[in-house]
Amino acid sequence: MLNIPTKINKGTVEIITPVELIKKGDKVGSSESALLAKLGIRPFSYGLQVTNVYEDGSVFSPEVLDLSEEDLIEKFATGVSMVASLSLAISYPTLAAVPHMFINGYKNVLAVAVETDYSYPHADKIKEYLKVIYMFPCAMAIILSNF
Repeated sequence: MLNIPTKINKGTVEIITPVELIKKGDKVGSSESALLAKLGIRPFSYGLQVTNVYEDGSVFSPEVLDLSEEDLIEKFATGVSMVASLSLAISYPTLAAVPHMFINGYKNVLAVAVETDYSYPHADKIKEYLKVIYMFPCAMAIILSNF
């Protein structure tokens, strides 16, 4: 028997002191099982313990299943960034690199326009802005300190 101190209170059986009936990993005997069933406690859980994941000829550790949506978005963004970097480095246009290529090309055209007599409306605005900045040495010091 289990020798658990009990008392009857208002028609129900009440356990007087806390009792550790079974521990994790112990086998459950018939008397323990009967008591737990009467108390409505089901101390069992069933499941699979994944040791490896196999997909399309590749074997992965089970941690690949623990990825959250944020992890996937972060990994995707990192991949897109690497594709864009590689594409820019070898001057190969990809969907990730083309916006950067256009911006870099525009910067080059603007730099040529600022340093030469070539002009177009936006370059003229930039030239005027630069003239004003050159008038204030303290502003130039701040700009140059950021380089």
